[in-house]
Amino acid sequence: MPTREVRPATPTRIEPRLGPLDAPKRAPPPPPLPDGLPHFRAEPRQPGAAATRPPHPPQRARSTAWLRWLLLAVLLLLGLVVIAQHRDWFAQLLPSPRLDHVLDQGDRALAQGHLGDAHPPGARQFYEQAARISGDNGRAQAGLQAVGQAELMRARTALAEHKLDAAEIALKQADALLGGGSELTTLQQQLAQQRARGVQLADLVAHAQQAYAAGRLTGANSAAGWYLQVLQADPGNAVARHGLDQVGAALAKQARRALASGDINSARQQVRQIATLLPAQADLPALQAELASSTRAAQQATAHKLAEAASLIAAGHITTPAGASALDVYQQVLQADPGNGAAQAGLAHVAIALMVQAHAQADAGDFSAARQLLDQAATLTPHSVELVAARARLAHAQARASTQPVQSTQPMPAAVSPAQRQQALALVQRAQAAAARGDFLLPPGASAFDLYRQALNLDGTSRAAREGLRVLPRLAADATTQALRAGQLDRAGEMLRNYAQLAPGSADLARLRHALGTAWLDLANRDLARGDHAAARSALAQAQRWAPDDARVQALAQGLGGG
Repeated sequence: MPTREVRPATPTRIEPRLGPLDAPKRAPPPPPLPDGLPHFRAEPRQPGAAATRPPHPPQRARSTAWLRWLLLAVLLLLGLVVIAQHRDWFAQLLPSPRLDHVLDQGDRALAQGHLGDAHPPGARQFYEQAARISGDNGRAQAGLQAVGQAELMRARTALAEHKLDAAEIALKQADALLGGGSELTTLQQQLAQQRARGVQLADLVAHAQQAYAAGRLTGANSAAGWYLQVLQADPGNAVARHGLDQVGAALAKQARRALASGDINSARQQVRQIATLLPAQADLPALQAELASSTRAAQQATAHKLAEAASLIAAGHITTPAGASALDVYQQVLQADPGNGAAQAGLAHVAIALMVQAHAQADAGDFSAARQLLDQAATLTPHSVELVAARARLAHAQARASTQPVQSTQPMPAAVSPAQRQQALALVQRAQAAAARGDFLLPPGASAFDLYRQALNLDGTSRAAREGLRVLPRLAADATTQALRAGQLDRAGEMLRNYAQLAPGSADLARLRHALGTAWLDLANRDLARGDHAAARSALAQAQRWAPDDARVQALAQGLGGG
């Protein structure tokens, strides 16, 4: 059977369409038929379609084209509006040789640390110029933020160097660029605190300068004290450091004058003060060498004088002739070296010799001469137990020799009433309690020494009072030893001073002095090993006081710059 091809009577024209939205949905092709004949699909005619194409486009086609042009115009208008509103951002998309040049200048100025000076322009001026060219330029805004951070760093450095005016300028610039921030607030608070502290430091410096002009170099309300307060608050204060240099130079001048006049103690004290205030002073080593040389010469001269005084005592020249007696020589030694233990012991020997002479005068019946000798001994050793006992014996001997009232500095009645004995016994009990507390010489009037003496004034025959006085020196020595063993060095020094006054000629004095000096030296070495140089110097000063001739003390003094 021949194949028949069916064609539409009139071919239809394909109309233009917007896209697949208006295209009819096509069904999938049917499966092939079993007869093997080809398939065809007849498209239905569009409703209302004309059989023939009209000579002009239909109205719908013209309407669709007009809508497309209107949509295109709206989009173009919206684009122009967006570009107008974001012209700076769009400008960044276009190359601008002038803008790039200004930004490059800003980057170079920032890298060189040239932040905001107007002449020549700094990084801030360049970035601001770039922002005027392109207000929303991200690179310009980032550059201004970087300048603000750099100004913060500049302010922090200026505060550390106490350049308050420079710090204030930098903080104002940072505030204008950054618009605040926690770090900026913190630095502004630090600036305010430093300005307030600066006013206080200025007052301290003024006090120091006034003290220096008045010659008060060290001590209370001194130039050194005020300057040290300034440095404690502001370690880098140049005015205070220069002031301390002036104090050190003045002390060095005083030390050399003292050395020239033979005043070793004053020179030593001034050299120690220089070493404490200015351990790195260039003139200090030379001063220490001069002091060491003068100290050796003074020690040799002192040893010669002490030998001379001992010879005068042996020859009986205790207080006479005037100017050439043992008393005069010992006093000369103590004038040059007030802490000289040998000279102090020598004065105690002179006092004992005067007491012996007083006893001889009393035995001869010359009580007036005996009293004068004891009064002279009292000027040398006022707290000597032997002196109190000698006065009591003199009063008792005078009372026995005469029924008349005894004219003595410590009168003793011929007969002691029961009431007086009872009062004396009560005083002895109070004295024993004071001695147990360690109140050997202080407080005045309530110390063991004063209470025993009052008891003897009431009852010169009181064995308890005499025995209490006799053992006081030993108790003071024992208290010194106990304090040393307990490491209570301040108390040990107090007890040793009591012992030195109660028994000025005792042979144990030198041993106890050296033991206390050694204990202070050990403490100074421990402080030094711990790195506490101030405490080490303080302990060394005590060691030098109690054991000035110890070689280890002198070595540590040289090491610490203590003179």
